[in-house]
Amino acid sequence: MKSTPLLLATVLAALAPTAAQAAPGLHTVVGGVAGAGNGSIALGCTTFGPAPELSFYSFTGGGVPLGGIGTCGYIGGYSTQMAMAGPLIQGSSLGPVLIGSPANGALFTGTADAHSRYGVLGAAAQGQMSVVPDQGGVALHQMAGAARFADTLTATSATVGSGSAGSVRYQFAVDGSLSAPGAQAPFFFGETYMVLDVKHGAGATEQLLNATVRRGSVGTMSGNPPPAGWVTGIGSLSGASTFYSREYGITWGQPWDLDVGLLAWAYGSADSSFLGTARLVGFELFDAQHAPVATFGINAASGTNYVNAVPEPQTWALLLAGLASLMRLTGQKTRTGRGWRHAKPGCGEATGRCHAPAGLAALSGA
Repeated sequence: MKSTPLLLATVLAALAPTAAQAAPGLHTVVGGVAGAGNGSIALGCTTFGPAPELSFYSFTGGGVPLGGIGTCGYIGGYSTQMAMAGPLIQGSSLGPVLIGSPANGALFTGTADAHSRYGVLGAAAQGQMSVVPDQGGVALHQMAGAARFADTLTATSATVGSGSAGSVRYQFAVDGSLSAPGAQAPFFFGETYMVLDVKHGAGATEQLLNATVRRGSVGTMSGNPPPAGWVTGIGSLSGASTFYSREYGITWGQPWDLDVGLLAWAYGSADSSFLGTARLVGFELFDAQHAPVATFGINAASGTNYVNAVPEPQTWALLLAGLASLMRLTGQKTRTGRGWRHAKPGCGEATGRCHAPAGLAALSGA
């Protein structure tokens, strides 16, 4: 019988992906489909399937008629962009499009946006119906924005031999909001969805996280009440927290492919806003005995430094504001009997208590 370390090494080796094949790249998809539809059975307008442009994602909504968008009486479609370097930014708008009878006059308008760069994804979709439509049937009123990045990574460590089995777990910071306001009513649709997907090596796309809100209901995340950091109410969900993937097998010193996608979808009057808010912020790496490896390097074919990432613009702004505040405070002078002297930043002369300037306090979490 195999010993536990040997058995674990065998399992990790079996999980390890095959040699990397994909080239690094960025990808965005935006668009939507709306209209009352003609409902032609002969033309294939009552059967719907997923949009080919969104085939990477685990999300199965966003369907289009098999007979064709224009043929079946709808307006819109999805467009894609691809690039090797970022940021890649794409937006789309649709409407106003008639979604009810001419007498009813219900119109749909929508927007979709997607931002992609290595390690940071953003997606948003928004829709609005002017009035409650007088018919449902085959009417469509949906928008979607999706962003992906694909990279080839190699992990190395002075404490782990190259060629040995191991595993990795990815850490993502996600923040955003979903809303579908209003009371439930026939044909008055309001549903919104977000999904974060991961494809490791030669494996299939796996859903790491989803969030959804429907009009008249509280929001959920991956089918459960939202975790700490998120707030939900009737028709709304918002917040921020960190999410971890499952462990994936790797071989130390050998490359593997990582493909990450974020999608936002809005159906009817709804809003899904996750622009620039899904970030790969960390790795947990393990050796063949499943011992954590604290010191490691990640080499990326794209040249991205995932381990020591450059701070986001808002972080730089906060840092600079804190430094400016510190410089102003340290430049203040007070008059004493012995002449001029510099005052301690944030210190009260009477109490002797000191506090950090506002900007620095925010950075330190004070």
